[in-house]
Amino acid sequence: MAKQKDSTSFWKKPWVASIGVFILSQFIFITWEKTGWIPNLKDIDGTFLGKIAQLSLFNKLFDFYETPHFNLLTGFFVITCLIPGIVGGIKDFYETISKRTKLN
Repeated sequence: MAKQKDSTSFWKKPWVASIGVFILSQFIFITWEKTGWIPNLKDIDGTFLGKIAQLSLFNKLFDFYETPHFNLLTGFFVITCLIPGIVGGIKDFYETISKRTKLN
């Protein structure tokens, strides 16, 4: 029997796109923070998101930027893009390894 090639290319895998979205968002945030092109966002003091931004645990984990909006968005992107992307990459890696060991 002929070996079937994996039909999905590397760049079209969902976990690659997920990690790519996270990296792109961080490049945008860094560029906006360093150049001063920060969008005119409303003040978040006293709101629900403001209370999350002021938590000591959140400030220890996601204190990358001076703008609290970017820190909140980074936390959101870590939860929604980076963690599923890493889990998907690990699953794909182990599936590839198991396929190769079955073929040999």
